[in-house]
Amino acid sequence: MPTGYTAAVADGEVTEFADFAMRCARAFGACITMRGERSDTPIPDEFKPSEYHSNAIREAEIELRRLEGLSEEDKALAAAANFAERLKSWQAHEDGKTQRKLRYEAMLAKVKEWVPPTAEHIEMKSFMTSQLQDSIRFDCGTTSCSTEPTPLSVADWFASALSKAHRDLAFHAKEQAEEIERARKRTKWVADLRASLVLTADAAE
Repeated sequence: MPTGYTAAVADGEVTEFADFAMRCARAFGACITMRGERSDTPIPDEFKPSEYHSNAIREAEIELRRLEGLSEEDKALAAAANFAERLKSWQAHEDGKTQRKLRYEAMLAKVKEWVPPTAEHIEMKSFMTSQLQDSIRFDCGTTSCSTEPTPLSVADWFASALSKAHRDLAFHAKEQAEEIERARKRTKWVADLRASLVLTADAAE
């Protein structure tokens, strides 16, 4: 049975080695992002770096400039807004946890009331019970997220926000450099492959 790479060979669509080789190239690192595309989609001569990290760098720079331009009044307002958002998020998390626990416990009560029809079903009841009890323990127990947030001082909020912006900038700058290098290596890999196919074709003539 032909594979996604050999089907075109099987039906006679692909007869040249170079065409087959370029189709198979999609299975390797340099072209791996093209696996989901049509098998006859041309492989580019040059791979461009993703713009994700470069966009994130610009956003981090904008955030840094925004923070550095805040007045003391702006900082106080932003710190208060941050606390309100953290409190809202915590409350939503706690409400969700409460609802999940009620649903788990309601189902657990039904499981406990169930009488297994045969001795062979007893293990199934135990399994259902342990699944629900584990879920109650893991989903509804006390975690670091269970602690109600407290307001930060304006200075602490600003220091934290500034630190995060600097971390984001450094992280995305590093990732962008690595993305550029990956694109360069992918481009070279394809160029080396194409050059090899030309030499193979010339030797066969």
